[in-house]
Amino acid sequence: MTVLTTQRVRQSGFTLVELLVVMMIIGIAISMATLSIGGDDSTSRAEEEVEEFMLQAKFVSEQTVLDYKMIGLFWTPRTPGDSTRQRWCYDWRQQRQGEWNPVGEALEGRCLPEDMQLEIRVEGEEWEYDPREEEPAPVLIFAPSGEATAYEMAIFPDEFDAGKAQRVEVSPLGEVTWLNREERRKWEQDL
Repeated sequence: MTVLTTQRVRQSGFTLVELLVVMMIIGIAISMATLSIGGDDSTSRAEEEVEEFMLQAKFVSEQTVLDYKMIGLFWTPRTPGDSTRQRWCYDWRQQRQGEWNPVGEALEGRCLPEDMQLEIRVEGEEWEYDPREEEPAPVLIFAPSGEATAYEMAIFPDEFDAGKAQRVEVSPLGEVTWLNREERRKWEQDL
């Protein structure tokens, strides 16, 4: 009697489950890389705009005290020649002999992307641009004493979502605060 022994034949290659697991890992890695780079989503663009505004506002706040100047922030809507959509633009001006003049090249004007909206509160009141004003008033003034106008601002994408709004506050003492970052820091400290 012959005992037949069967040898198990090993297959080379991968099973379908192994391939799916590898593809899932690659997909997760690509998603994390995209999120860490910051993609071109509206939330990250709003954050970039607020970051630039914060840099300028803090610079102006310090400059007014150092140079003993009064500098104001002006917002105006503009429609670029190649577009039909309105963009919010801002520039900084200093007061000289009762008139508001451009500060200079160090603080050039800047416009928000077309798909960003703006909401402003000046001293607790909602601000609206009035196109009929010949000489508009600044919405925010930094004084040489270090004081400032109480100012709140939110920049958010067209498709408004409260979680995507980036908020900035300037206190009457001239302190410029990015509220979203402060709330995140407090939340992380409480953990």
